[in-house]
Amino acid sequence: MPIPEDGVHPVAGGARASIPIYQELLERNPENLGARWMLNVAHMMVGTYPTDVPPGLLIPELAFRSEYEIGRFRDVAPVLGVDDVGHVGGGIMDDFNGDGLLDLMASSWQLRDPIRYHLNRGDGTFQRRTGAAGLEGLWGGGNIVQADYDNDGDLDVFVLRGGWLLEGQVNSLLRNRGDGTFEDVTQAAGLLRPMHPSQTASWADFDGDGLLDLFVGNETFGDRSHPCQLFRNQGDGTFVDVAFEVGVAVTGIIKGVTWGDYDNDGRPDLYVSRTNAPNLLLRNEGAGAGGTWSFSDRTGEAGVAEPRDAFPTWFWDYDNDGWLDIFVAGYRTNFGDIAAEYLDLSHDSELPRLYRNRGDGTFDEVSENVGLDRIQFSMGSNFGDLDNDGWLDFYVGTGDAYFQALMPNRMFRNNAGVRFQDVTSSGGFGLIEKGHGIGFGDIDHDGDQDVFAAMGGAYEGDLAHNVLFENPGHGNHWLSLWLEGVRSNRSAIGARVTVTLEVDGSERSIHRVVSSGSTFGGNPLRLDIGLGRAQRVSAVTVRWPTTGLTQELSPLSLDAAYRVREGVAEAELLERSAFVLGQGR
Repeated sequence: MPIPEDGVHPVAGGARASIPIYQELLERNPENLGARWMLNVAHMMVGTYPTDVPPGLLIPELAFRSEYEIGRFRDVAPVLGVDDVGHVGGGIMDDFNGDGLLDLMASSWQLRDPIRYHLNRGDGTFQRRTGAAGLEGLWGGGNIVQADYDNDGDLDVFVLRGGWLLEGQVNSLLRNRGDGTFEDVTQAAGLLRPMHPSQTASWADFDGDGLLDLFVGNETFGDRSHPCQLFRNQGDGTFVDVAFEVGVAVTGIIKGVTWGDYDNDGRPDLYVSRTNAPNLLLRNEGAGAGGTWSFSDRTGEAGVAEPRDAFPTWFWDYDNDGWLDIFVAGYRTNFGDIAAEYLDLSHDSELPRLYRNRGDGTFDEVSENVGLDRIQFSMGSNFGDLDNDGWLDFYVGTGDAYFQALMPNRMFRNNAGVRFQDVTSSGGFGLIEKGHGIGFGDIDHDGDQDVFAAMGGAYEGDLAHNVLFENPGHGNHWLSLWLEGVRSNRSAIGARVTVTLEVDGSERSIHRVVSSGSTFGGNPLRLDIGLGRAQRVSAVTVRWPTTGLTQELSPLSLDAAYRVREGVAEAELLERSAFVLGQGR
């Protein structure tokens, strides 16, 4: 937004007919900001914005201006044939067949909607593989999360269902056979029952045995309790729920769950976002005298309970100080508030929180200081480095279930860990379709991160096309690392990487953690790291999650990709060639 000329609806009868209706509503109540917003949107859709909007009702173009010119990101999904149409759903950008190329997978929550899987051919084209991969007939899925749970070198997928629907549905564990196909092992793995309404889950090795465990956030509405589940990996293809045993069987309308070692003790801790209740920070206390692992609630002392109406959340090191910070999005949807923000009027919307880690078990809430005290209505989101400057940016998929909830998805650039700049308009990210699962990754091997987003609303008919934004490039250096655990989980989830750079005669450190990112998005487990204007990589260290050992790698080059194996100091240089998206079609 504002909608450009090529976004004007060719069949504009509906939008045109709505204009006098909104004008009448505003004549009756000039303070109706929701109607004012929709009046401006309707004029955009028919190509009469801003000229025909009454001056007293206009939301000016200046209100949508970006705070930084990031460069235009082109949506190449239609050219590549990956612009699938769907409803609410998850999105993953990762390598599912082990060829070093990032593929795309997306779900959609309606029970007639299939999972879509597109294989990256490495020549600028993608091949639809849903049927050939054995995914035909696996319907629905409000979210999907990937990990190599059986340590066989192939990424598996967990599909979540039932969130927001007030009833339990069957989740699915899809095991990657390694031959290009998946098999449904939900029942064999012990994950079929009991059924709960679920939308969020996260993988981590909470007990340090080298096997990935799975925490599932369930939704409790009314009198029937749906406690969260923590499935411990038994190492034989099965899981056992130990949530009550270790103290994480929390309840509420759980909207986000994420693992991160916030106190740097080598054990992954858990953050849980909820709607209409305080969020929770559960510290991993390790194994007690009897060998039983436990978690303790540290929310109060850490100061991270807000916002009470929350949705996606994640751990990240936004300021590169070596301590994981917490972002949690607010989600109290008063539709008129979005107009209030763009008009610089007061509102009472639930805002996001950015908790900066002090390094002593407590956090500072810094959202206002860094420019994030802004309405987001975030449903999906994820983070990455748009301009390869070494600072993590993030994209928010916005919306609400209602059809009239038309608001731009928003992209924020991290300006050196000091302030976040809205780059939505300059980058072309401000789609008004409802956004959900998001992934950042270098899909064309040119060294910069592209952005994939699964789009669509909740209700039947509120459909949208998935998008893939191609990064135009910014001239900065990069480093790509594919970590492989040996004693640690093979996906290396939870591994901590520090890259030390020489920049104009001084040193700079960049800190990253292997994860899929946000609770409603799927970044690749490969680390694509921007290095800015560095002249040299001085050092790269990896702290592995199971052993806690720190491994220093042999010298690495700028603008190169490596495979890093646990315990092997010599990183393997990977041969990669950039390709142009769409060139082979």
